[in-house]
Amino acid sequence: MKNELDFSQINLRKKYQMLRKLKKIKLKQLSEIIGVTVPMLSMYENEIVNLDKDKEKIYRESIISLPDESRNKSLTCKEVYTHE
Repeated sequence: MKNELDFSQINLRKKYQMLRKLKKIKLKQLSEIIGVTVPMLSMYENEIVNLDKDKEKIYRESIISLPDESRNKSLTCKEVYTHE
């Protein structure tokens, strides 16, 4: 049994959630940027509700552009997905 994670089997919302958590970005911080509540973002990440397209774009761009709080530098998606 391999200890590898197959990212092709993970949906896009979960990938962004994983990146957010790796970068130690809090839902509260994102909610203030996007203009929605923390529970709304939680429900969005868990595929219970949808955000409108503009807010979804801000959510994704914010996660990518906000600095990684644990290393004080931004992670690229490639680093997250390939563990480089």
